[in-house]
Amino acid sequence: MEGVPFEEEWPFAIHLLAHIYVNDTARFLWKSIPAAVKERQPEVVAAWAIGQRLWTRDYAAVHEAIRAFDWSQQIQPLVAAFSGKFFVFRKVYTKRMFQLLLSAYSTISIQDTALFLGMNEDDATS
Repeated sequence: MEGVPFEEEWPFAIHLLAHIYVNDTARFLWKSIPAAVKERQPEVVAAWAIGQRLWTRDYAAVHEAIRAFDWSQQIQPLVAAFSGKFFVFRKVYTKRMFQLLLSAYSTISIQDTALFLGMNEDDATS
């Protein structure tokens, strides 16, 4: 009886999300994941999409990346925990960004404010 290749069983999506969750060097893990795994496991690619948005500081897109994928039951608790942690971080970040906008601009459009704060225009006005 032959064994299953390591790459088939290893929970790369969980591993990657765990690295992202602890602010670890997830991009190095991403680089080490075999291309075949990335092609066969879309959840791994979806997890990396979250990491990419955080790495590029596109915080509005982090929530979009979380919502854009139908996560497996096995990963849902980790994504939910990550969303909660990110929500606290995002709240602090949004407050800081808002203070920066107040000090940097005497006038700014609602559209630009929403873009900088990573929210829709309705939320930016409230």
